[in-house]
Amino acid sequence: MKSRRDYFFGNFWRYITNAWTFLCIVVVLLDFFGDGQYHYLVTPFSVIYGSLLSIFVGTKEFNRWFENNGVGRHPGELFVAIWSALFIGLAISSLWLGNSFTISPDVTSVYIMVLMVFAITQSSKQLFSKKQRKRK
Repeated sequence: MKSRRDYFFGNFWRYITNAWTFLCIVVVLLDFFGDGQYHYLVTPFSVIYGSLLSIFVGTKEFNRWFENNGVGRHPGELFVAIWSALFIGLAISSLWLGNSFTISPDVTSVYIMVLMVFAITQSSKQLFSKKQRKRK
């Protein structure tokens, strides 16, 4: 059974990660459609977002392995879908609208980071499931 403290901190990282996901996407869109006017915000928002996502996922994986539970449902597929749609949408818009609408290299980095974190967690889930099956 989870304590109130564990429940609070589990939800804290989830809420803060979701908030930064939203904020980072807003800054990316402002920069893209603002002709690079907000590029000075893209890098710090990307670094903070990547760090928070890594902390959130790392905490979940640590709990999975050391508390021997499957961890709550918060699908990483949603993050991958959101960032994929954003990146593809920006790429198509850039092609359509011309050279003045460019995708920041930081956005590419964030997208790759989200894909890597997702791939690592999927591998971890598979290893954990395999470990659980062997125990039975």
